[in-house]
Amino acid sequence: MDATRNETGPWRKASGVPPVRAATFGDLGAALAAGLADFRAAPAYGLGVGALYAAFGWVLIGVTESSTLNGLTFPLFGGFVMVAPFAATILYEISRRRALGQPFRLADARAIVAGTARRSLVFLGLVLVLWLGIWSRAAIFIYAIYFGMNAPPFLEMLPELVSTQRGLMFLLWGHVLGAAFGFVAYCLSALSFPFLLDRDADIATAIITSFKAVLASPVVMLAWALLIGAVMAVAAVPAFLGFMVALPLFGHATWHLYRALVDVGP
Repeated sequence: MDATRNETGPWRKASGVPPVRAATFGDLGAALAAGLADFRAAPAYGLGVGALYAAFGWVLIGVTESSTLNGLTFPLFGGFVMVAPFAATILYEISRRRALGQPFRLADARAIVAGTARRSLVFLGLVLVLWLGIWSRAAIFIYAIYFGMNAPPFLEMLPELVSTQRGLMFLLWGHVLGAAFGFVAYCLSALSFPFLLDRDADIATAIITSFKAVLASPVVMLAWALLIGAVMAVAAVPAFLGFMVALPLFGHATWHLYRALVDVGP
């Protein structure tokens, strides 16, 4: 028996990293088509998950627009998108069951956190939340450099951001640092959540597999990340209500992209 199978907990030593193949733009189109089919087959679950994610966005705005975190709405929104792969976990399970010809009921959601491998999903979600927290501290640091800690709320300072040198420099360095944090978060979570849902694996193996898939076809996978980011940004405009469609669409599609790129074995 493989020694790592005897270890317990989500942080077991990585082993058995599966082969991955390079993605093509055709894979992205096929994943989106399959994701849309899954969304249409179970729209209530998709809309519900998207609504909860949108509600979390409103909570984030309420926190960042408080007296202690004025002006951080924009940089933290990028971090908010980082946790979307975790929010879509139920959607991966719906797609997995649909591919097997099995129904999905709300009670089946409990199975997602059953067993060591499934509990790893929660730990990996906490890793993303921790990464969001680190990014928030970095964003506060950049914010303080240019505006101090007593600037007005984001919407009030928006004209200054786009019309002054100070505002433009803040946006420049915020985007540079945010892109770096976002790239790491994307590589870490691009395929790791569906991987853990599908296999009896540990977090380290899931993360390595996700990084491996991104680096195997960086142009295509970065294009996928940019597409997700652009659509999520547009979805945020109508009071975050667009997340009710964008999140389930890309959540289901991510499952199919994982199945297309990772050798899941017998």
